[in-house]
Amino acid sequence: MSLAYADSDELMAYAHANRSAALYRKQLYKECLIDIDAALSHGYPKEKQRNLKDRGDKAIMEIKKLLQTDSKDTDRTNLCDGIEKSTVKLENTEYIENASTMENNGQGTLKKRDAMTSESYLHCATKIPPQKPRYLQEEDFSKLTYGPSREVPAVSDGVTVSFSERYGRHYMATREFKPGDIVSIEDPYAHVIYEERYYTHCHYCLSRSYNLIPCPKCPVAQYCSENCRKLAWEACHETECPILKLLTNLLNVDKDKIRMISKIIRLLIVVTENGTRIEELQQDVKIAESNPDDRTAGFTDTGILDSFSGRSALSLATNMTTRPLIGISAFACISALAVILLATQTKFFHKKYEIDDLRDISEFSELKFGASIMFRACVIMSSNCFSIQQEPGIVSGSGLYVAHSLYNHSCAPNTFRHFEGLTMITRALTPIHPGEQIFTSYGGVYAHMSRPERKQKILQDYFLDCDCPACENDWPTYNEILRDHIGSIAKNKQLVEKLRPFRERLLANMYDIEAVKVILDILYKEVSKHPCEEILHAEQYLKSYYLDP
Repeated sequence: MSLAYADSDELMAYAHANRSAALYRKQLYKECLIDIDAALSHGYPKEKQRNLKDRGDKAIMEIKKLLQTDSKDTDRTNLCDGIEKSTVKLENTEYIENASTMENNGQGTLKKRDAMTSESYLHCATKIPPQKPRYLQEEDFSKLTYGPSREVPAVSDGVTVSFSERYGRHYMATREFKPGDIVSIEDPYAHVIYEERYYTHCHYCLSRSYNLIPCPKCPVAQYCSENCRKLAWEACHETECPILKLLTNLLNVDKDKIRMISKIIRLLIVVTENGTRIEELQQDVKIAESNPDDRTAGFTDTGILDSFSGRSALSLATNMTTRPLIGISAFACISALAVILLATQTKFFHKKYEIDDLRDISEFSELKFGASIMFRACVIMSSNCFSIQQEPGIVSGSGLYVAHSLYNHSCAPNTFRHFEGLTMITRALTPIHPGEQIFTSYGGVYAHMSRPERKQKILQDYFLDCDCPACENDWPTYNEILRDHIGSIAKNKQLVEKLRPFRERLLANMYDIEAVKVILDILYKEVSKHPCEEILHAEQYLKSYYLDP
C-alpha cells in the first residue's frame, strides 16, 4: 500500500509499516524508527505489532553500533551513552533500560524480553542530529562580506547594480573580494520541486526524506514533516492541490511543459498571495512599467530590489526580443491553459468558473490580467530560474532568486554558488577587484564543455552569444589542461617555494580551506597566463569544500 493513496488510518498504518521494512533493509535505521512510530500512532493492529517492534528494537541496536563505531568525538560518544541509558515506558507501564530489553537465554543467544513503545522509537530517532557541513561548523554562513547593500539587501555592500545596452542590468564590484568571500545570500521568491523528485524529496523544503508524509487530498505532494505540510498548504498548496491531480493525468503533455505550468501557477499564487492581492499587483505592475530608469526597474517604493517583492520579481529580464516566435507562441498556450486550470479547478479568482463561461477570456478582467502575468512568468522563469542542488549531483527543483538573476553569464565565472537548504550562497571563486563585473555560470563552464558545445547550449537556453575570455580565446577543457599541463607553474621554482608552506598545511589537514584561499590569491597575483593547471586545481578544491561538505 502506497502512502499517497492510503485514505484511512488503517491503510496509513500498513503503509508506514511496509515502508519501515524497506528502510530497515536499506540500513536507514533512523528513518525506519520514524515510520514504525507513525505506524503505531495510526493504530497498527495489536496482533501484528510484535514483528514491527522487533524491527524497531533491532534498528536501535544497529544505531548504537554505528554510533560506537563512529564515536571518536565526545559528542557521538555521549549520544551513544544517552541512547543506551534512556529509559522507556513499556506496554505494561514498567520502566527499564533499552539494553535490558534483550536477555541471554543461557545458550549464548539473545531473546526478547519486551518491546518498546512508539514514543521510544521516535525519541531515539530524534536523538540523532544531522551532521552539519564543515563550513557551517567554522563560520557564520549567513554573513555577507561587507554587510548588505542598501539597494539590494541580498547582495554584499561591495557590489553595485549597473546598466548598459550590452550587458543589461548587472553587478559591478566596488570593493575587493577574495576567493571564498560571500557576495550574495538569498532565499527563493518562488520554487518548485522537479517531477522526478516527487517521491524522494519534500515538496516544500526540497530536502531528501525517506519518511515523506502525503497531502491528504492529492496523491502528488509529499512532505518531510507536518510543519512543511502545514506551511505548504498555507503558502500555495491549498490552491495548487486540485490542479496537480489533473497535471499528472496530462499524459500527452511533455514534462517540460508540465514543469513550466507548475512554475507559473506557483509564481502567480505567490505574487498575488493566493489571489488576495490581484488589484494591488495590477498597481505594482503599472508603477514598475512607468519607471524610465532601466537600472532601478522593479525597485520598491523604499528604493530596493527586494527578494520578496512581486514588483521586483516581475521586473526581471525576459529576452523577448531574441526569442523565436514558436517559443513565444508556446508560452502563450501554456499561460492560457494555466489560467483555465486556475479558473475552473479553484476559487483563486474569487469563484470557480465553468468551462463554458470562458469562451471569451477577455470578458473577465482579472482572468485577462492573470493570463498576462502567466505569460510574463513564462519568459521570466525560463530565463531566470536556478536549479536547486542541496546534495552533490542531485538537482531537486528550481527557484526564482530575484537578486541572483542580475548576475550575467561567463563560461569562466569569478563566482560559484552552493546551497544551504533553499538558501543560495554565491562566493567569489577568484579575486574580484573594484570595477570588475561579477559573473556566474548559467551551466556551460569551459572546464567541462568544449566551446562549440557550451556556446550552442547558452544560445539555445538563454538566447545570448557568450563572449567571455574562455570563449573568445577558446580555452582548453579540464582534461586537456591536465593532460598537457597547460599553464603549469612547476618550473617557476620561486613560486613553488612560496606556495610550499600552504601545501604542507593541506597535507596535514585536507580541510584547511584558508590555505586554499591563500594559494588562489597568490596564484592570481603571480600567474599572468590563463588557464593555469594549478589555479584550476585550487578552484576545484575551493568549490568542492562547499559543494560537497
